[in-house]
Amino acid sequence: MGKLIIREARPSDRKAVVSFSAKIWEGHDYLPRVWDQWLEEPFGALLVAELDGRTVGTNKVTVLAPGEVWLEGLRVDPLQQSKGIAWALNQRAMEIVKKLKPTTVRFSTVFDNQASRHMGEQGGFRFLFPCRRLLAQSKKGDLPREAQGGMEDVDKILALLEKSSNFRQMKGLFAWGWIFKALDRPFVERVVAEGGALVARSLGKISGLALFLKQRHGPKAALGVIDGDDRTITALAGQFRIAAERLGFRELISMVPESSAPLLLAAGFRLEEPTRVVVYELSGETLERAVRVGGDITIPGSWE
Repeated sequence: MGKLIIREARPSDRKAVVSFSAKIWEGHDYLPRVWDQWLEEPFGALLVAELDGRTVGTNKVTVLAPGEVWLEGLRVDPLQQSKGIAWALNQRAMEIVKKLKPTTVRFSTVFDNQASRHMGEQGGFRFLFPCRRLLAQSKKGDLPREAQGGMEDVDKILALLEKSSNFRQMKGLFAWGWIFKALDRPFVERVVAEGGALVARSLGKISGLALFLKQRHGPKAALGVIDGDDRTITALAGQFRIAAERLGFRELISMVPESSAPLLLAAGFRLEEPTRVVVYELSGETLERAVRVGGDITIPGSWE
């Protein structure tokens, strides 16, 4: 099929990446928007596949936190698929992952992307959970004074998360747009500090919460966690639309457990294709075996 080289990306690859990503996701691929940012990230790796001197694919190994690796941005020019290019990109990604010595490696994809899911399962990744993808517009309105969470609420927020059904369904991850990040205390503190904590209070306790943050790969505000009883979730989802407007966001995105989707719909959200997203993880003994064999195992990226 010609000479295939997997190498680190360069600024000069941008033109080719923009060209072939225009043929993916009906021209709505986010890669052109984040490409320059990815080139500058000091950790992980941004890879490209070069076939006979032409850039025809990409793959991104992202370090979200020490030990926490996220795989994303796996793309192959539609005109060059079925040539083993994705496999080769993933093999090189595995070599990078091995050097990073992670404790977890994760990726997300759409529910019906059987090729990506099969590739992950063959590589030892286990299915974590499904969720629903919803979008909304922010809106003007009034917020209850007590709805804004502050740093003094961090301990109460963490206590509620420990008991949260939705948080358990999301396996302790914050839905950061298409990225799912472990929600530990430092990350909760970041969300609160950036004005992204909304809480429902009852008898001095927090009975519901919504946590949001600017989407890592775009201009949207990402609702990462929401919980409470049904009425509280719907109310907080509406308050999120108002709070986001006040912070300058117009477009909103949320990934929530399937059981919560109807509650967000009642607050003015809409399901957006692709509506079903799944998350996979490589960790524990399976991860140890994977990094031992190095390039002999295929590591998937995200076919967002």
